[in-house]
Amino acid sequence: MTAPSSPARLPQGAFRTISTARHDALGLGPGLSLARGRVHEALGNAADMFAVLIASRMSGPIFWIGLQREIETLNPAALQDFLDPARITLIAGVSRAEILWAAEQALRTPAAIIAEIGQGPDLRESRRLQIAAEESGAVGIMLINGRAQTSAAETRWECRQAGENQWAWISMKDKRGGGGAWRVSWEGEGDANGGRQTGAIHLAAATAA
Repeated sequence: MTAPSSPARLPQGAFRTISTARHDALGLGPGLSLARGRVHEALGNAADMFAVLIASRMSGPIFWIGLQREIETLNPAALQDFLDPARITLIAGVSRAEILWAAEQALRTPAAIIAEIGQGPDLRESRRLQIAAEESGAVGIMLINGRAQTSAAETRWECRQAGENQWAWISMKDKRGGGGAWRVSWEGEGDANGGRQTGAIHLAAATAA
């Protein structure tokens, strides 16, 4: 996995909110939030950055789960412009079944869980993940590198690089409302000692991405 770049700030536009009644919504920026206690799916060449930006809005641990050959290419230090790399625990599995099992266990804690699973979870697999997340309020992001399947996921997003330092998020599925498209950017600020950056996600609604 290559190190992500920090996006440039974009003009603000109209916004839509995705929320949940059981757990407080996770705010991503003015006017847009994501349901806690739910599993979300992301695909596309910038799906990993979708997961990173979601995790940057949360506190606590981040569990990043995948096959050994995928996990060993992830360098948490490359993400320090977006979040504290010390929050990340890498978990390597030897099979899809093991990755799904590890994700289900991790979702029982109020954390950010990122799982690289290849083909998307099916209905049975995703229901197990949802049940685990609902109790804890965790946010699960399933990174799909293959085909998406019919699932119980709350949302599904296509995430693409959209020019230098810009991303496009396209809502392909949303149990609580219609779809939409957003141009996404990040504005970071270094701390007083010149160390790790913190920052804000900037979102602009788009009619096309």
